[in-house]
Amino acid sequence: MPKLEQWEIKKYWQIFCGLKPVSKKLSKQKLETVFRNSHLDDSTLAEVWKLADIDEDAQLDFEEFCIAMRLIFDLAQILKQRGDNSGSGSSNQVADSDDSDEDYQLSDDFDWYISPTDKKTYESVYDVACDKFGRVKFDSLKDLYKTLNNVPQTDISSAWNLVNPKQSRAVDKDQCMVYLHILNQRSHGRRVPRSVPASLRATFSKETPDYNVDSHQGNIGVRSSSQNSNAFASGYLEKKHGSAQGRVNTQEDDFDETHDENWEQVKLERELKNLTSRLDNIDKEKEQSKSEISMQKYELEQLLKYKQSILAAGQSQSGVDMQTIQDNIESVETQVAQLRDFLKSQKEQLSSLQSQVNAAKS
Repeated sequence: MPKLEQWEIKKYWQIFCGLKPVSKKLSKQKLETVFRNSHLDDSTLAEVWKLADIDEDAQLDFEEFCIAMRLIFDLAQILKQRGDNSGSGSSNQVADSDDSDEDYQLSDDFDWYISPTDKKTYESVYDVACDKFGRVKFDSLKDLYKTLNNVPQTDISSAWNLVNPKQSRAVDKDQCMVYLHILNQRSHGRRVPRSVPASLRATFSKETPDYNVDSHQGNIGVRSSSQNSNAFASGYLEKKHGSAQGRVNTQEDDFDETHDENWEQVKLERELKNLTSRLDNIDKEKEQSKSEISMQKYELEQLLKYKQSILAAGQSQSGVDMQTIQDNIESVETQVAQLRDFLKSQKEQLSSLQSQVNAAKS
């Protein structure tokens, strides 16, 4: 499974908190509605639960919940790619706007710029139509479609497909804002575009946009809002709120600006867990290093003892040999002295015999 992006984690955190976890965990009962919204069969959902519930406690903590949501999303996308989406409803059809253009004289000067006034109006519509997870379904804006004059169903479906390239059941805030802007432009006589700028297409497809300021993706110009922009969705908002302006929520769906104490606590707990793990690894390395040093010290001490024993044995053997040699020398000296005495006595006898021989001759 690919690594979760930061925006995905924060989106899952909002859903997780919205389900009101107990002791930072969600039960099967609380997750049943979310799981069944994927339209996956029970056996597949059971396998997803089995894979996500790592500690097998019949509950999902936040990390396990992220795994489950990512698996469900990936499986749903695979099934959609394999299925035949033709004729699956007006929200999934790729309409040809040429048919409707035959009845109306439409201009091609579509403007992607969203003015602050239009933005507030779109946010008001979004606040009314979105569910508790911040998602908007195609049918949740049916009352709005009825207030759009001269906008055929085919153009409404075409606009939906432009902002929903993955054919999801619902879209997020950014997609909804652009969708409402396309409908607004169409209601003022501008033809629904065939495609969206590359930067928006990357956002809708959850890809990485091109942040190069020198690029010309989309060539989105900055123009003033249309004169009748305030009329867009006014009837819809009057019906929902009893006023033309409706309820305006200026907070962007920007997860980077989310300030949630529980979310911060989870991040801090993760950081603490990572630091604790790193400290444990450092301690283990120290203990291992100490053990290796102790072993080396023991081996060197044993080697020293061995060398000392060899040296002592050599000195002992050397002492025995010197004593033996000394004794042998003394024995030889005694024998030499005896031989000298014997030689002297023999010389005296020889001298005596010579004297006797000489005396006999004379």
